[in-house]
Amino acid sequence: MRIPEVSSRDAVPAEQRHVWDAIVASRGSVRGPFAVLMHSPEAAARVAHLGTFIRFESSLDPASRELAALVTAHLLDCEYERAAHERLAREAGVPDAVLDAVRAKQFAAIDPAYGWVCEFARQLVVEHRVAPAAFDAARERLDTRGLVELVATIGYYANIAAVLDAFTETP
Repeated sequence: MRIPEVSSRDAVPAEQRHVWDAIVASRGSVRGPFAVLMHSPEAAARVAHLGTFIRFESSLDPASRELAALVTAHLLDCEYERAAHERLAREAGVPDAVLDAVRAKQFAAIDPAYGWVCEFARQLVVEHRVAPAAFDAARERLDTRGLVELVATIGYYANIAAVLDAFTETP
């Protein structure tokens, strides 16, 4: 890491240790992006709060949520996030053929049952807009709340990738 990770609760100012405790309570430990974000406990708290919603309370089904995270991670070249979400996508029932296509960034080859979320995420991350056809494909599967939560999911994982990519030294 380009900056040291905050590796112990004692390294956090006493009046902000509740943030450390909350992250440990929801994630089991402070690691990865949160070990960096803890240099700003308030930022860490706010990011963690959104992440808790995205991961545990969103209306998105687990496969769609994990594919959105995984595609975002691949497009932003975030290895830490890719590894974590490939495993979670597999656990959510995403077929290996879909995971292989995401890994190869061959989104057009993905079965439409999964491809709609991959294409939506790809367009938002790469093109910064979502074309009508991709939007309509998502709208066929999600209500308005789900569409908003899909975009929030992509944005959340883009934020996490930015933290990791900025502070991880490149070879």
